[in-house]
Amino acid sequence: MRSVRKALRWFMEKVKIWIGVSILLISVSALHANVHAQSGSQPENKYVGQAEAQPSTTNIVYINVERPPPAGTPSYLTRPNDEGIAGAEIGIEDANITGKFLGYSLSLARLDAFDSAATDVIANTSVVLIDSPDAQYEKAVRSVVSINPSALVVNVASGKDAFRQQHCELNVLHTYPSYQMKTDALGQWLRTKRLSSVLTLRGSHESDQAYLDAFLRTAKKFKLNIVEEKIWQASFDLRRSAFSEIPLFTRTKKPYDAIFAADTQGQYAYSLPFNTHLIVPIIGSAGLKPLGWHFTHEQWGARQLQNRFKVKFSRNMNDVDFAAYAAIIAISTALQRSKNNDSDTHEPVTGTKLFNALVEEQLSIAAYKGRQLTFRKGTRQLRQPIALAHEEALVIHAPLPGFLHQSDELDTLGETNKTCKDPL
Repeated sequence: MRSVRKALRWFMEKVKIWIGVSILLISVSALHANVHAQSGSQPENKYVGQAEAQPSTTNIVYINVERPPPAGTPSYLTRPNDEGIAGAEIGIEDANITGKFLGYSLSLARLDAFDSAATDVIANTSVVLIDSPDAQYEKAVRSVVSINPSALVVNVASGKDAFRQQHCELNVLHTYPSYQMKTDALGQWLRTKRLSSVLTLRGSHESDQAYLDAFLRTAKKFKLNIVEEKIWQASFDLRRSAFSEIPLFTRTKKPYDAIFAADTQGQYAYSLPFNTHLIVPIIGSAGLKPLGWHFTHEQWGARQLQNRFKVKFSRNMNDVDFAAYAAIIAISTALQRSKNNDSDTHEPVTGTKLFNALVEEQLSIAAYKGRQLTFRKGTRQLRQPIALAHEEALVIHAPLPGFLHQSDELDTLGETNKTCKDPL
């Protein structure tokens, strides 16, 4: 009798479950029929009522002005063929990941000459990145502006400080660090290490003179003693005679604690370390170098960027690559602000609007340097830490501990009192 009751209870529980499932299926079927009836003949859409994002494209042009390799420069010191443009390409990839969700996209084109085809491309772009030697930079900027006055021009390769005191009326920015920023980083390091007497050397190129001039201003700022200034003018093969020539070249009447070398063309500085008359630290274009980026920098997520770059281009990322990358990320950041403020998200954004967002609104840029980077209103220069590094490792990022500023410690690097309207 007990077993019969148990079987009956089991049967009733199964009947209840079957009835419940039947009611649920009937309800779902009715709901589906109701939705289908309301939709009528509209096509099936996973997100009914939600408009699909149609990203607007902002065109960016990378102008690469040719630099013939200087005679006498070792082949391993010449710049890669894809320097700069490689960093821009990585930046485009990163920016478009974000843009895909926010309704914008970036396109990149490379130009190597100002011909008729280039004129058409520049006329239809919002942003132009200029990778040019100092001698051709001014002409390149003016050529771009004559074609497209509203374009945003970004300098990604020239450190000459005089360019930061020009083009007040134009939409010009600088993501490549100025020579003054780099030499101020060295000045902080010299002061920290209590090395106050410096021998300065420079090559015969005009960029060498600009680099040296920046260091002389740094020496005055940090009260460094310039023992002597020498100019390298040798025409012989330094690779064969460096061991005998360099000690003679670096001999002075007074002792020195360090040697600053301005050699932007790679003519002689590579032979200085461990080969000078007095064995002292070499800084500048050899030894301890001040750089906008160094391939051994791995903090704040930089290692991930370094690895992606090396996989894609089979070489290390340098500071011109990073300046181009930072320029793209800055444009992406400004586009995000513009898209949030504009009601019409499909309207192309002008270079002037991007410039105002970055400079006037002081938008900050996140670019793997542990700080929010912004553009100085006076000189349109991107504030950023400077890496002090040698060939094998990063030593430290400047500004160094103890060097303070009333508003932003990054303003201890570079010229902040002058503006683009003031002579250097």
